[in-house]
Amino acid sequence: MSLLSPSPKKKPAARKRDSEPKRAYLSRDKRRQTLLDVASTIVEQHGWAALTMSALAERGGTSRQLVYQHFPSLEKLLADTAWHIFQGTMHDTRASVAAHPSNLSEAARASESFTLDLPPGRGDALWQLVAGTAASTPELEKIRHNLRQLIVGLWAPLVRKQLGLNAADARAYAWMAIMSFWGMRQLIRDGEVSRSRGVRLFGEFLDRLSQP
Repeated sequence: MSLLSPSPKKKPAARKRDSEPKRAYLSRDKRRQTLLDVASTIVEQHGWAALTMSALAERGGTSRQLVYQHFPSLEKLLADTAWHIFQGTMHDTRASVAAHPSNLSEAARASESFTLDLPPGRGDALWQLVAGTAASTPELEKIRHNLRQLIVGLWAPLVRKQLGLNAADARAYAWMAIMSFWGMRQLIRDGEVSRSRGVRLFGEFLDRLSQP
């Protein structure tokens, strides 16, 4: 070829195809639910103190900026994760009370089975919130107080009706009974009593409490 001949035009290089598949698009609500699932897993595996914005971003494979778009503060993330973990238990508890509106022992027996069947990590996360041992932060203390009001609100009317107490005493009795249940759950969790024995003893405790 002559040096004076025009050089053949080079074809534009073909763009390299991305070898990695594109991530599936998630709606805002779906992305938020996915992040809450990841946050719940962090808490259930490592405790409440392990849940931070950075930990959620890293574990969720996303950016801190995206995490902040859904949860503008750590307080919001903690509160929403607590509710995400608790709402299934609350739904089942409400159904148990509604099914036995006049019998405290039967309502408790109906609700205890699904709570004892929770995965250990999830049960531990709830216990830490209920008992106030999750972490000594103002955010979690506020969450604990709010959850207590919700739980007591479910049981206090039945306690008041069956035991003939005033409203304030019924709420106090309800909370003490709830703490007794979680104490029983921890005894089972720690292997100090078998599940069958723990359930039997707690049932006897409620029967005695319900006697006039």
